[in-house]
Amino acid sequence: MVPSLFQKKTLWAAITAFSCVVIFAVIAFAGWLIVSAISYLQPVLIPIAISAILAFLLDPVVRLLEKWRFSRTWAVLTVFFAFVLIGATVILGIVPTVSHQAGVLAKNMPAYTAKAQALFTQTLDQVKRLSEKPWLQKQTDPETPVDPITSYISTTVDNGIGWLQKEVPNMAVATGGFLHRSVGGFLGVFGFLLSLILVPIFLFFFLKEGRAISKNWSNYLPLRASPLKSEIVSLFTEINRYLINFFRGQLLVSLIDGALIAVCLLVVRLEFALIIGLFVGILGLIPYLGVIICWIPAVIIAAAQFGDWGHPLAVTIIFITVNQLDGLFIAPKIVGESVGLHPLTVIISVLAWSLILGGLLGALLAVPLTASIKVLLKRYFWDRPAAPEPRLPSPSEAPPASPA
Repeated sequence: MVPSLFQKKTLWAAITAFSCVVIFAVIAFAGWLIVSAISYLQPVLIPIAISAILAFLLDPVVRLLEKWRFSRTWAVLTVFFAFVLIGATVILGIVPTVSHQAGVLAKNMPAYTAKAQALFTQTLDQVKRLSEKPWLQKQTDPETPVDPITSYISTTVDNGIGWLQKEVPNMAVATGGFLHRSVGGFLGVFGFLLSLILVPIFLFFFLKEGRAISKNWSNYLPLRASPLKSEIVSLFTEINRYLINFFRGQLLVSLIDGALIAVCLLVVRLEFALIIGLFVGILGLIPYLGVIICWIPAVIIAAAQFGDWGHPLAVTIIFITVNQLDGLFIAPKIVGESVGLHPLTVIISVLAWSLILGGLLGALLAVPLTASIKVLLKRYFWDRPAAPEPRLPSPSEAPPASPA
């Protein structure tokens, strides 16, 4: 029995749909395998990622020395030993103090949270006493008309104070526990990274072989010379440009932000100003969220140390001012439009990739990975030219009629 045209179309549509489902399942399974492998190999991938980022940052210095007639090997050795010397000086001079302050901060964070909670509760009591003033009380005399605005203000204040007094202890305990775990966990990761001896080894070879890798990496693709291989090489070259521009610019921006915040916090005599500024400089590689993570303990420390709301407000103003300077002047001049992602997109990407890849590696690679996806979408979907419509021949171009 010969199938009808409708049966052929239905069968073809079913086969197409089944093929799409199979392809999607294969892609999803491959993605799951890749993400699982990356999560499992984080102890190995983190030093490689750090070494690659440092190589991106130090390569311009190597190229500058080459312009001064240094050979590639001597330029790499000079930059490498200068970097190791500066790093050792920083580690021996600053890290012990910072490590001690960080340990004290992690140990005393619950006490600071409790003091901040007590200050907040005291402020709520003062607001409640203020709300009991006659000009804010509800009017209950039946002969006196009730002022709706005064009644609404009094009711809103009473309800808000009651809710805050009920929820503040729970929020304080949760915030203190979160900060204690976060600071302790990050310090463990930070100490682990400092102790990695593989980072300088990887860094040396990345600097030494960087030019050869950039020139010959396409030869290792398991593809013959073809338009497909040329397209893949062009795609990865564009993504690599995004990565270089982002890491070089964002690291410089984060170091400037950390230095500015540390100096301003020292001016207001905040304890642990150095450790907070250092964390801003490190976590600044995570756009927006890194500064917010450092702002929370800074406000809690200010409230616990000074026992008023003026200093926490001053700390908040410092963070907001530095963040605005960053967004208006520093980042546009240094990073510019090299990545071209909206701030909301950056925040969502950091949260999403932190969940997908897990922890520090996901947050660190969030913006480059999102920028890579943007390159793919822009290259193959958004900027793809539409297929030209078929042009009908004009009457003058019509072929002559064949003789009868």
